[in-house]
Amino acid sequence: MDRAAYEDYVAAFNGRDYERLGSYYADDVEFILNPQAGLVFHGRQAILDLYIPFHQAVEERVDIVKFAAGTDFIAAEVNATFKPRPGKDQSVIDLPHGKVLKVTTFAIYDLDEHDRFSRIRACSYSRRYEDAE
Repeated sequence: MDRAAYEDYVAAFNGRDYERLGSYYADDVEFILNPQAGLVFHGRQAILDLYIPFHQAVEERVDIVKFAAGTDFIAAEVNATFKPRPGKDQSVIDLPHGKVLKVTTFAIYDLDEHDRFSRIRACSYSRRYEDAE
């Protein structure tokens, strides 16, 4: 997978194009977000089932900072901004109303033979809250 394909994946994510987003995941993909909090997901549908209701409650945007590609993996540093939607609740992240959470994350994406993500491991490097505008 090259950077242009990863940029398309992020554009699908930011655009809430879940059909296009799902095409980047292998059927049996494993997404390891936060094992201590029980945030490990198995399968394409499980990941989409996480994102769809989460994005109904939280406005999330991801921006690529760094990108590197190997033969069977990619690695990325991304900045994500999370802003709660008024009157909506979620239980994935601690996000007080009136605040915006900014997170820098490192992620390793293992690729299958079709350049789809077969395993995603993500780790937050920094987290900070700001007042919502």
